[in-house]
Amino acid sequence: MRLTVFVGRSQELSRLQEEFAATRPSLLVIYGRRRVGKSTLLRQATKAVPHVLYQATRVTAALNLESLKAEIARALGPDDLLNGLGDWLGVLTYLARKAEATPGLVVVLDEFPYLAEVDPALPSVIQKFWDSGAPEAGRLKLVLCGSMIAQMENLLAERNPLYGRKTLAMDVAPLPLRDAARFFPDYAAEDRLLAYGIFGGIPFYLQLCDPAASLERNVITLLLTNAGALVDEPTVLLQSELRDIQRYASILAAIADGCTKLGEISSRVGDISDSSRLGPYMERLQRMHLVRAVRSLDAEPKSRDRRYFIADSLMAFWHRFVRPNLSSVTQGFGTAVWRHQIAPRLDAFMGGAFEEICREHARRHSQERLPAPAQQIGQMWGADYDIDVAGRLLDDSMVYGECKWRRGDVGEDVLAALVDRANRTAYGRGVDRRHFVLYARTGFKAGVQEKAAADERIVLHTPATILGL
Repeated sequence: MRLTVFVGRSQELSRLQEEFAATRPSLLVIYGRRRVGKSTLLRQATKAVPHVLYQATRVTAALNLESLKAEIARALGPDDLLNGLGDWLGVLTYLARKAEATPGLVVVLDEFPYLAEVDPALPSVIQKFWDSGAPEAGRLKLVLCGSMIAQMENLLAERNPLYGRKTLAMDVAPLPLRDAARFFPDYAAEDRLLAYGIFGGIPFYLQLCDPAASLERNVITLLLTNAGALVDEPTVLLQSELRDIQRYASILAAIADGCTKLGEISSRVGDISDSSRLGPYMERLQRMHLVRAVRSLDAEPKSRDRRYFIADSLMAFWHRFVRPNLSSVTQGFGTAVWRHQIAPRLDAFMGGAFEEICREHARRHSQERLPAPAQQIGQMWGADYDIDVAGRLLDDSMVYGECKWRRGDVGEDVLAALVDRANRTAYGRGVDRRHFVLYARTGFKAGVQEKAAADERIVLHTPATILGL
């Protein structure tokens, strides 16, 4: 049975509920990538307060306004006055008056970019309405929500009519590992990490998984069959916000195949020979939270040495395994694709995914085994070394980590190599308090365990401790 209850989001819920309880009007801008659970979060946050939830569609401005009026009548009761209103300013003013009788009324305009696309003057109308003071008497809470991240961020830009008026802006991120793992309550710890490495923290994807089925069966059902709910999800995701999707897809495919530098990516894309022309595309993909740009922590402040990685787990998995085998999938050979193409290479794919899982763990949970929470966590590389996890804790001590997604226990040679690499980097040089963290898929040899038992600076983690089990 699939998990359909609301999972996680305690901090986001608390922030929204505080804003809804404020004794003043509120203008909230909520955004985040498609499928991340914004609408579900807002439905959960408004359960105990009077509210109108309207989800816009790609129809004309007049049709959207009529649909909004119908939703207002459904939520607040029919009213002949409402029926006679024919513009946005009139409807918003009507809602402000209704809030006077129901203080703190929450009005959610979901997929707001759809409204602004067909009525570009709408942000200016909202500005005029907000500045009129009409929302004050009833402490109206107006929520603008959307999945088109660039457009939603533009609402907060200085050139936008709504600049300086928002009382809360929230970028809704994917669920962290420990919350996502709750969708697979009976999976072994290792398989929960594998599931996260494939589906990530997107609630929509996780809810599609059957926790009673094996990971293999979930992947085949959702990604390796013609009718699979996610078999074309990466393409649909790009189509929802971009026009030149072939070029963006080519960039993502190159990164998924291991091209991490601009020169490597441009050589793979083909029609962009000059890597400097990739800039606008990379920026857009980063704003969509599909790509992350990483700079070594020990790099010079003005260094342009960046590496690029796929930030979305499903996108990375799809480009690595599904896209190259779509012909076989469409012919009904999904099980064979898993057996011959995915299973033998899944550990190699998880190597990079596991490193990011470990960095997330260090950012969120370092205080569980180290003396303080993390202040900064990243990674480092040089001409002759790389360090998977590195950073500084809030007590100004340093942390260096190595991640091994391999079968077999990790030995003292891995610890020695980590200490040697930490001594080579300028990052943290001169700081006496250093911690060395090893992350392993299966466990550790006796020698490493003895060193960790005798030295509190050495910390060992397995999938179970990463998950807090």
